[in-house]
Amino acid sequence: MISPNLVLKSITFTFLVSLMTLGFGAPVFAEDLSDNEVCLDCHADAEREPPSDPTRPQVHNPAGGFFVEDHADFSCIDCHDYIEDLEHEETAPGNEVDCLNCHDEVPVKE
Repeated sequence: MISPNLVLKSITFTFLVSLMTLGFGAPVFAEDLSDNEVCLDCHADAEREPPSDPTRPQVHNPAGGFFVEDHADFSCIDCHDYIEDLEHEETAPGNEVDCLNCHDEVPVKE
């Protein structure tokens, strides 16, 4: 026969393990990269460099807005689709926006 004490200990242990798992996993699941505010928590004061290709228009203005207002309704990861998680210091550098994901031709400065 299984003792009630053993059952209670098993339930308590399972409950505590579940709480720990959810507690440690919650910050990962809570970060919605499609929410620009999540990105701006770190990048609000970052300098917006012009594109490495001088023939491409600069989309961001230095103040953090957009020179191209049509882009203002997009989330950051709509264009920066190479960002897959919040911790991207090592995976993002060197990647550039691929305008052909939305445009038929790469935009050029007018």
